[in-house]
Amino acid sequence: MTRFISVVLLLLVLLVGYWVWPFFGLQALGAAVRSGDAQALSERVDFGFLRRSLARQIIHSYLRITGRESKLGPLGALASAVGASIVDPWVSQIINPENLIELLRGSTVQSELGAMSFNTGELPNFSLSAGWNAWLNSEYRLDHFLIGWPINTTPTEQFRLRMQLIAWHWKLTGIDLPDKLRDQFARELAKKYP
Repeated sequence: MTRFISVVLLLLVLLVGYWVWPFFGLQALGAAVRSGDAQALSERVDFGFLRRSLARQIIHSYLRITGRESKLGPLGALASAVGASIVDPWVSQIINPENLIELLRGSTVQSELGAMSFNTGELPNFSLSAGWNAWLNSEYRLDHFLIGWPINTTPTEQFRLRMQLIAWHWKLTGIDLPDKLRDQFARELAKKYP
């Protein structure tokens, strides 16, 4: 009987540890942003995944806004991939360690498509109550973690920070932009590439 209880307690501790672990990665990301440490941020972000994520979102909105999405039909996925390669230089200009720090601080970064700003609010420095609210506002998968940020806004206004377990470290691999912001970037792109 004591062996059974020990196994159950061990599994419970492992489960709680798994639930808490991504928040330590998110807190380390927030600390790197607050301190302006580009090297520490680079260790917490997979820039390749992050750039592809943003490029796909912007191209998808671009195709929808310009009315090309419905015209492409089944070729839409191919067009999104080709379009993402067109947008990639612009996204690479924006998403580098120094600019990402500024964006995650809520500052504005200039690019060839105009000013870009994420108004995310400060990334977490968790207290018990903030940690609880963040946990309620998050989604877990086996090796993925998603959290809507800032927590105190509506889901349509939130950024979805995507973190993935890579080499036993939780890294930022995507930022799902709110629809309004994604459409704003797509409209700027449509002005340049009508």
